[in-house]
Amino acid sequence: MVKFCPACGSELRNEFKYCPSCGYNLQGIETSQVSSEKVNIIECKNCGTDNPSDAIICEGCGIKLSGELKTITKSSSNINFQQKKSFKDQKSKKKEQTQQPVKTVKEIDSKKIFGILGGILLVGFIILLASGVFDKPVSSVSNTITNQNQSSGVDLSSLQRINELEAILKANPNDNKTLLELAHLRNDSGMFDKAIENYQLYLTRVPEDADARIDMGVCYYSLGRYDEAIAAMTKALEYSPNHQIGHLNLGIVNLSAGNVAKSKEWLQKAVSIGPETDAGKRAQELLTSH
Repeated sequence: MVKFCPACGSELRNEFKYCPSCGYNLQGIETSQVSSEKVNIIECKNCGTDNPSDAIICEGCGIKLSGELKTITKSSSNINFQQKKSFKDQKSKKKEQTQQPVKTVKEIDSKKIFGILGGILLVGFIILLASGVFDKPVSSVSNTITNQNQSSGVDLSSLQRINELEAILKANPNDNKTLLELAHLRNDSGMFDKAIENYQLYLTRVPEDADARIDMGVCYYSLGRYDEAIAAMTKALEYSPNHQIGHLNLGIVNLSAGNVAKSKEWLQKAVSIGPETDAGKRAQELLTSH
């Protein structure tokens, strides 16, 4: 007969005072004396659980058993205990294996989500910064200056026409009409430096043309040369004192240059010349907004 621990069923020697497997105090307690026996089991290939020989489904992981029968020696008192302990361990291990990947996936997903959101916010901030949104407040009324001969801008037909006008002027340098048309076309096409040269030459021949002086002032304004723009437009008013667009443009140029008080004077004069015209209405809007 073999002695076994009454707590865990482990095989014991006669001299043991404590169970070497579970630490159970054996002093003063009679240990079980049960004969060992041969037991047929099926070990699950998936989780390693020992199952009864007649089992079809693994009691540890629930899959269909496919292992071969094998025989082990166990005491009759601890067969069920050892099996239950094995099943419990396998279930606990399976639960840990199931839960751990879920936690990992959640962490990865969270990092991805925050990374994407952070990237979107960063790109949005860069776009807003590049567009000048954070530079300074912008008035609801546009401070764009008024051009006397405004068009949609440079295109292939404009470039072709510029070449034609240059050819005409080369053949006839004193053609003031062509010279003025070339100045206007270069102004409209954003070729401000060249346009100024054409205007200056034209105005040496036709100094009383206030419109041409105003448009030359627009070129200076577009280049950020505010003092020269103010000088050109002020000179134009000597030839045409009631030039409403000239007064409006002087108000805009001074406003852009930071001369707010002077700007209001010019805008008020523009309104007084004709409050119902487009230039008069725009001047009034600028006065109201500033």
